[in-house]
Amino acid sequence: MAFSFSTIFKSKKGITPSEEILKIEFKGGTKFAKNNTNEVYLDIEELGGFPFVKTIIIGDFSTKIKRVGCTLTFIFENASVTLNSDNTDIESNKIKNSSIYYTEIDFELNDEEAEKIKAEKVLEVQYTFKNKTYTFKTL
Repeated sequence: MAFSFSTIFKSKKGITPSEEILKIEFKGGTKFAKNNTNEVYLDIEELGGFPFVKTIIIGDFSTKIKRVGCTLTFIFENASVTLNSDNTDIESNKIKNSSIYYTEIDFELNDEEAEKIKAEKVLEVQYTFKNKTYTFKTL
């Protein structure tokens, strides 16, 4: 058997983020929306009598934001609701042994907004980080 640097440094077959996401079994939320390379898990929860939206983005999306936070917009047939993130510092965490990231973001909302989101059909959700918007179609 001959020694060869080409076998050591040969590039491995690339797995796309979409293929890796299919392998992940995430049970920490309700799958709500997705785009080509990311999935959004979203639940409306309550803490101390106040509702909030808990979201998790799993996919190739990665960010690190300090002091400005982000917004989440729910797009309905004839209206929209925009929420501000509960925390102004947002950071993605890489999932071990993969090219996939996990980003958890909570959003403040009031009872009226919670009822609208639960009652009406949401067509898509949009996250806005600084000046960049990511759109996800609901499932």
